[in-house]
Amino acid sequence: MKALLDTNFLLLPHQFGVDIFEYLKYYDIATLSSCIEELKKLAKKKGDTAVAARVALLLLKQKNVKIIHTKEKTVDKAILDYALQEKCTVGTNDKELIKALKKHSVKVIRLKQNKYLEEF
Repeated sequence: MKALLDTNFLLLPHQFGVDIFEYLKYYDIATLSSCIEELKKLAKKKGDTAVAARVALLLLKQKNVKIIHTKEKTVDKAILDYALQEKCTVGTNDKELIKALKKHSVKVIRLKQNKYLEEF
């Protein structure tokens, strides 16, 4: 099984102390190059989100997460297109993206009650 992770999903380990990689241990995990770019921009700022982005970038390297290069301008469109093409599950908390994914019957993993992950 494949799982594609959105930027906001990658911030969860630091923000909420949720071990997303333990939950996804049976998945082939990937993220988009555009998500990496978003994390790098966030990491340059100050505050808790910047720390979460730096933690996410470190975890991506440690866990050898596959990076999918995309030319699509909008990250959400790229995620939707890739998920449909590869028939993979998407890890995200973005409400609009979740709506679009569910419209196309794509499985989603999201944070529930700020403490555990739920697949639906």
